[in-house]
Amino acid sequence: MSNADQDNVGADAPWTTRRLLRWIQGHLEDKDVDSPRVCSELLVGHAIASERLKLDMEPDRVASDEELGVLRDLVARAGRHEPVQYLVGSWPSLGREFEVKPCTLIPRPATECLVEQALEHIESRGFGKTWRILDLCTGSGCIGVSLAASLAGRRAGRVSDRHEQIEDPDSVVQEQPLPVIDLEQQPVDTTAPVPTSPIEEPSASAGEPGPIRVVATDLIEDCLELTRRNAVRNGVDSILDCRTGSLFDALDSADAGGFHLICTNPPYVTDAEYDRLDRNVREYEPASALRGGGDGLDLIRPILEQAGAWLAPGGLLLVEIGDSQHQAVLELAASIPGLEAPAILKDHEGFHRILRVRAAIAAGTSSS
Repeated sequence: MSNADQDNVGADAPWTTRRLLRWIQGHLEDKDVDSPRVCSELLVGHAIASERLKLDMEPDRVASDEELGVLRDLVARAGRHEPVQYLVGSWPSLGREFEVKPCTLIPRPATECLVEQALEHIESRGFGKTWRILDLCTGSGCIGVSLAASLAGRRAGRVSDRHEQIEDPDSVVQEQPLPVIDLEQQPVDTTAPVPTSPIEEPSASAGEPGPIRVVATDLIEDCLELTRRNAVRNGVDSILDCRTGSLFDALDSADAGGFHLICTNPPYVTDAEYDRLDRNVREYEPASALRGGGDGLDLIRPILEQAGAWLAPGGLLLVEIGDSQHQAVLELAASIPGLEAPAILKDHEGFHRILRVRAAIAAGTSSS
């Protein structure tokens, strides 16, 4: 660590947590790094193996030489605008921790909104039904893993319900039980009502929930390895099936017409928008996961054209899109036979960010 210190203490003063945080924040400010305070806290917390919120509890803790060596490298890379998420190797999404690597995108709030919409749809149909879900362009697996973990968690019930009853409940103060998943964020604004036609699922044995299966596809094998590790990390590796291939090419004929829900965050940044992205995104996150061609629809177009063949009748497709292309996406979805009730949803920042569209149910046939 450099001796150029901003703490007004001697150059030989120990590198305490307080001093490290102040120096790193100032250094990152000088380099025009976004959110320098948050970055400094994340880097120091990672180097000394402490949760970010606990750093203030031990401000005079002195870092070891090994920890300072780790920080030297991390701070130098952060000063070159390398995303802090890659530097610390993980990032939270919807209350779960996901490993992140430069092979895939960093989870963002817009994708969390897509997962929330998917969970609201699942909840409206019933957590206990049979669910076959497809996560296209899975990347880190944050969509598929979050849905699998939330479904499994909701079926397991509240944490408190899984413990034996206390013999004398009046002898202790019991905490209010918390739900396994949290859907209490501000609801996503919508431009059309939620489709109400449910899918009739094959029923399981009386009182038993149907099976859960989540298929995650990606063209990049490194991304799928990351998804597998995140599935293990979140305890859903037994119900998540990773397959290599471009979009629906990773599927087989047995999957046709069988998915009740398809979710995807495909590359959708237009060529013009890509050139204007922040440096930390353009130089470090994979272009293959961002760029969607001249109009941003190079992958969205085939997804919409082919989704009807893979969705069960009445099944739902959710696609993350760019705000600037929402009208074009809406018109495209409305023009494709076999899809109905297209709508654009806004994220929590008010941007048009999610396409929601349903597979049609043919007259005279029952949904499956």
